[in-house]
Amino acid sequence: MKSFLLFLIIFCVPIYATAQNNSLVEQLKQKTQELLDAVGAGNKEIWQKYLAEGSLYTDEEGNVLTKDELIKDLRPLPKGYIGSIKIGETKALVQENVVVLTHLDHESLELFGQKLLTNFQTTSIWAKQSDGDWKLVSTQVIAIPNERKPAQIKAEKLNDYLGEYELAPDVHYTITREGDKLFGQRTGRAKEELLPLCVDIFYKKGVWRGEKVFERDETGKVIKMLDRRENNDLVWKRIK
Repeated sequence: MKSFLLFLIIFCVPIYATAQNNSLVEQLKQKTQELLDAVGAGNKEIWQKYLAEGSLYTDEEGNVLTKDELIKDLRPLPKGYIGSIKIGETKALVQENVVVLTHLDHESLELFGQKLLTNFQTTSIWAKQSDGDWKLVSTQVIAIPNERKPAQIKAEKLNDYLGEYELAPDVHYTITREGDKLFGQRTGRAKEELLPLCVDIFYKKGVWRGEKVFERDETGKVIKMLDRRENNDLVWKRIK
């Protein structure tokens, strides 16, 4: 009998703890969905209820808002707007008095009949309060852009960009053409396809950060490539 009780203590307690954690995570996911539902409706009461005093909210634009500032700015969608946000894939870290949830939220927004679909990666920290209730103490939201749509540029126009660009004596970026496709390759790295955003601005296929911006001289010849990311430019001079 004693050995059986010892078995229960050793093996069943972790199982119970895991089940308890899963139940807690599901409760917090439900609260999260309530908060998301309250955004379009401008429901301040739900946010007032679940946000801890002193909590911080970092939105997708990088603005850091206090609880009071966030609730003050919360208002219903304007006329002509119809939208909803649904919590998606979620991962959780559960500790004694803190739970970290990271979830991919899907927003569907219709503006005067035109539909926009946006994904947000959100990380939220919930903390157990002195009264045993769980409140949201910190949130950070990152907007995940959709794949950009390439512009149409005449194939012969791609010849303007062909050549070799130099960042340092031993760091080059070579641009080549294969049919109607443009490719770039940095020293020591794999070749990557470049797609036109518009004339003289390209981006890497499958990557939503950064552009390649080509500058011309007064005669129209391409002389530089600006590797632009978050509006910072790394200048590559054309050498061939």
